[in-house]
Amino acid sequence: MTVTDKTDVQKLAVQKDVDEIINFAQRFMKAGGGDMAGDEVNLDLQKKAFNLFQTLRGPVSSALSSFENVNEHPLLGSLRTLLAAGVFHVIPQGGPPMTASVISSRTGMDKSVLIRLMRAVTPFGPFCETGEEEYAHTPYSEAYLTADIASCFPVMSDLIFGLVLQICDFLRQHDWKNAITTRSNPFTLAHKCPGRTMFEYLYKNPRHVAPVTKAEAADVDQMAMDLFSWEDRLSGVAKDHVTIVDIAGSHGNAMRQIREIAPGQSAVSRFFLVEWPCYGRDGSCYYFRRIFHDWPDLPEAKKILQNTTVAMDRDQSRVLIHDIIVPETGATMTHAWQDLSLMAIGGIESTEENFASILESIGLVLVKVWRKLGDIIGIVEARLQ
Repeated sequence: MTVTDKTDVQKLAVQKDVDEIINFAQRFMKAGGGDMAGDEVNLDLQKKAFNLFQTLRGPVSSALSSFENVNEHPLLGSLRTLLAAGVFHVIPQGGPPMTASVISSRTGMDKSVLIRLMRAVTPFGPFCETGEEEYAHTPYSEAYLTADIASCFPVMSDLIFGLVLQICDFLRQHDWKNAITTRSNPFTLAHKCPGRTMFEYLYKNPRHVAPVTKAEAADVDQMAMDLFSWEDRLSGVAKDHVTIVDIAGSHGNAMRQIREIAPGQSAVSRFFLVEWPCYGRDGSCYYFRRIFHDWPDLPEAKKILQNTTVAMDRDQSRVLIHDIIVPETGATMTHAWQDLSLMAIGGIESTEENFASILESIGLVLVKVWRKLGDIIGIVEARLQ
């Protein structure tokens, strides 16, 4: 095939992608905002736009791009450095641009280093280059100043992102078999701490504790607490019974949001890896938020649930597992990077089938999965068999 032929083939492919984008853009504009049909068209439109991007780059350039940005590592490294140095904070939000000289003087970051880092964060954002050595915020860069991202991004970049590249070495050492556990994984390989979980390692290193705690506190903001019909489910619970048992609820942020949705609910907190007294019919909902993805080993997951089932009432009680649910087909890159990040520390993101299997193994049955199209988060509801 000649160069001309290749160019003509690419042009035809581009035209096809453009036609599909126009089609889905028109459908998106007609769809109702916030409903399931609109969410589905939104996802389809994103996929079509990415297809055009891939077509324009071509197969070879797309493959070579993996050397430039394995999950956008140069971008991530630059963002992490600029955030830590205070660059995000000194550039005026929603205001005029700022020169590299002024940013340098206000943050103490060397101007030449700053310019090199800004090259990674301006071609496709999140910052905007407004002139020579001059930069401005956009809504996408300002998002890094919100509580959830400002808390979680440093922890993920410092402790997790780089570990994904350690997965290869770990699996190679184990002849490509799945030998990953909570105490033997790419994290323990990189930090030379075999036999310890990531959490045990972190909490013996004080500089990690505050950022991790802050990230845990912010995580609930992304959890879509309105997925479940809290008010309807809890309205019939007897007044002398506890309505919600928040298992390992950390800072209690989830409970505060649930009480905003369904006011007047009584709640208690419990730990999950130790047995706690049976209160009979004390709980209507036993709520787990982002717990099981850190404990993929079946014996540990079963122990967590068994410590709960002894206190459940067959008719009244429900287990609610609020977590990422990976689809059996059509997983997105968001599902993938969440799951591979957990693989690096010995965890796993589960499918609906995975959850059903664990529940069944200790005498629970899946009742319903609560989720919205396009959301990676859902709530698995289960009861005693």
